Amino acid sequence: MLNNKLVSFVLICILFATSCTKENTNAALINQTNKGGSLARFTVVGNYLYAINNSELKVFDVTNANNPILENTILVDNNIETIYPFKDKLFIAGNLGMFMYNISDPVNPIKEGSVQHITGCDPVVVNGKYAYLTIHSGTTCHGNINELQIYDLTNGVNSASFVKSITLTSPIGLGLHNNYLFVCDKGNGLIVYDITNGNNPVEFTKITDENYIDVIPYNNTLICMLEDGIAYYDISNMNAISKLSVIK
Repeated sequence: MLNNKLVSFVLICILFATSCTKENTNAALINQTNKGGSLARFTVVGNYLYAINNSELKVFDVTNANNPILENTILVDNNIETIYPFKDKLFIAGNLGMFMYNISDPVNPIKEGSVQHITGCDPVVVNGKYAYLTIHSGTTCHGNINELQIYDLTNGVNSASFVKSITLTSPIGLGLHNNYLFVCDKGNGLIVYDITNGNNPVEFTKITDENYIDVIPYNNTLICMLEDGIAYYDISNMNAISKLSVIK
């Protein structure tokens, strides 16, 4: 079983999408720690690391974590920003839309579908039946839309269909935990939605004591990237979410 502090360290590395290293990192650690935030630009699935730059998806074999091997480079689109894995799929979000790739053959991702939207930055998370993405304005996003969008995936990612949007202040990162969706609405707190009815999120509660950028639900802990640090919350009881600690 992995040391909790080490797991937390790796999760924070992925959350910030930085190049954290540790001398005793090995393939077993990578294979077990493939949980990332919605703003991540890389993710690990099995023995493969998938990373994006502005326009490409790069596939690395990390069976030997000390010697990653670049296996493939795939042109996706201009201005892609985030990557999120779900089962045998990768969801890649960019300024103009979301792209879905099948990684049944992990070295050769195959594009299965895409959806287009109004220009804006758009992190994405997926629970299988629905994809939830946020669009926010900003100088690098060249848009003025701020909303949560829901897409129906029940007929397959190649037939993804827009369901509805919810207007927000400036939504950025988001995360899923059971039947709950966490959305970081910059300047307006962390909004928690009940998604028991997946195509119709209902606001469940709101936490406003920090400025939230992104979140990682990890078991019963919510790891939050703040504008000025990291905060941890106990989400074992969704009716009584409590802050465990904060590092500024």
